[in-house]
Amino acid sequence: MQEYSRILIEDYCMKHDSAKSRRLERLVKMSYDMYADGTDEDAIFLAKTIRQERNPELKKALKDLDDFLFGY
Repeated sequence: MQEYSRILIEDYCMKHDSAKSRRLERLVKMSYDMYADGTDEDAIFLAKTIRQERNPELKKALKDLDDFLFGY
């Protein structure tokens, strides 16, 4: 995963206090652990978040995260 993508998502999470930001923060932390395994709910949440995201940079970063965690 691109480190720049992690930074963009982490920056978003620091600036927002919501269920979405807390869940994204957990997924980014999972991306640092090569033994972590995301759930189906995580994959569905991330896909929905990507579809709804309006910021093109953040959307690309979320796609990178999705490809890294669930790119099977």
